[in-house]
Amino acid sequence: MLRFATLLLAATLSLAVSSLRADVSRALLDIQERLYLERDGSRIFPGATIYEPSLVDAFYQQAGYRPVWTDPGYARQMLQLLASSTQEGLDPADYHYPEIMTLVEAFDQPWSDGDALRAQAEVLLTDGIVLYGKHLLQGKVDPRSLDSSWNYTRRRIEPADLAKTLVQAIERREVGARLEALKPDTPFYRLMKRELERYRKQSESEQFQPVPTDKVLRKGDRHPNVVALRRRLAQMGYLSAQVSDSDAFDSDVADAVRAMQGDHALDTDGIVGQQSFRALNLSARARVDVLRINLDRARWISQDTSDEYLVVNIAGFELYYMRDRQLLWQTPVMVGTIDTRTPIFRKRLRYLEFNPTWNVPRSLFARNLYPRFSRDPSYVEKMGYRFYDGGAEVDPGTIDWSRYTARNFPYRVVQMPGPENAMGRVKFMFPNRHAVYLHDTPSKELFSQSQRAFSAGCIRVRHPLELARLLLDSPQQWSAEQIQSLIDSAAPQRVVQVERSIDVLLMYWTVSPEEDNRLEFHHDIYQLDAAALAALDTPPRSTAFDR
Repeated sequence: MLRFATLLLAATLSLAVSSLRADVSRALLDIQERLYLERDGSRIFPGATIYEPSLVDAFYQQAGYRPVWTDPGYARQMLQLLASSTQEGLDPADYHYPEIMTLVEAFDQPWSDGDALRAQAEVLLTDGIVLYGKHLLQGKVDPRSLDSSWNYTRRRIEPADLAKTLVQAIERREVGARLEALKPDTPFYRLMKRELERYRKQSESEQFQPVPTDKVLRKGDRHPNVVALRRRLAQMGYLSAQVSDSDAFDSDVADAVRAMQGDHALDTDGIVGQQSFRALNLSARARVDVLRINLDRARWISQDTSDEYLVVNIAGFELYYMRDRQLLWQTPVMVGTIDTRTPIFRKRLRYLEFNPTWNVPRSLFARNLYPRFSRDPSYVEKMGYRFYDGGAEVDPGTIDWSRYTARNFPYRVVQMPGPENAMGRVKFMFPNRHAVYLHDTPSKELFSQSQRAFSAGCIRVRHPLELARLLLDSPQQWSAEQIQSLIDSAAPQRVVQVERSIDVLLMYWTVSPEEDNRLEFHHDIYQLDAAALAALDTPPRSTAFDR
């Protein structure tokens, strides 16, 4: 069917006779005139919308309002290229694939106006290629519509520059190569594409049946739900396809559960509880959607990364240190709770603080510390807190707590350096309006848990001194031994500037790459995937026509 349709498309777009070229040029001019008369590109053709009218207008100005898709074979390649957008997690319908097919069928009818159909096919193919390229460059979804804290750079497209580039690419038969170059060039993106294809194929034959969640299951249990668990584990490839109908949770089932838990960044305890049920009951069809969402998230930032940066995957509780576009190092992190979420944004790393003080934010003081202080004033001294009225220190023993509430407490609260300091022994400063940092923590025991949403918004780093050594990158001055000696000396706060240009990217991916060239799926802790999927599945809207 595709071969037949593309052959018809070739006939539709083939304009070898000069008089036909002139007739189609007149039809193209008519379309451009209507673009100027209408408010946007939604009223130009019945049943179709020009999504990027300004870019299409600039393109045909550059082309002299002449048809450009005149090579039947090349037009066929472009149609196949739009159809292949599914490999990127996108929808060919967004790029006029169905509308062009409708035009192809209409062109074959004896009553058709061939010149008008050729012009429409021209414009829709151009608009489809332009929009597809824009989505590869920026992502389809505008993240600013989902999150007000988003501050990553979104690459601006200049109509005149794009028009010139596209005309040249068509002349040189380089459109496919130019579009390929817009895709994120990372192993993570390629791995997600590979897994997207695999889960699509699996979803075509999967007879998905969820595991009932009404009972926690563990080794030694006998329960009817174990039969469904066995079948689901076999379907996911963790048990033999020769599924037993036994209701016994034996060693084989426990081993399969632990393997599944490891692939989903869960505690590998072999116990099937809430988190494991969530992973088990994610169908192949649902995984396709998760991968599509995260492919688009990767496109959001693909044009906004430097050669050296730190990226925190909030949903995966991991920090990755990238240098020369290669993974240099990674470490587990803790992030904000559901109620105190870590925001998603980008900032430049400016300096490190060893043996830091902590200026307690008012909101956190009111929520967490004031109740403790008022209940047990001795906690103030035990944990190294001090109070200041302007620049003058206030003796906590003189405070009449009955006079104040969390809202009207008049003093600035600072925690001094030391083993109890909430920032630990080092923090990594990228000043921002959210007062969010990377830092050490005295609560290291929490790193043993797989789901690490514990903080008030900041990112706690499991191995902060090693991160400091790598960032400072000066073996003579900042070796591991010298950093540890500074920490152990209990010297007052020491600020060290970061001389290189290093960005900190806080991002949210519900999948992440693992060392053995596989993906881990993560729980959507902040429940952001649903809105991202809805936006991804929403048909494009015509942009305003810049006259």
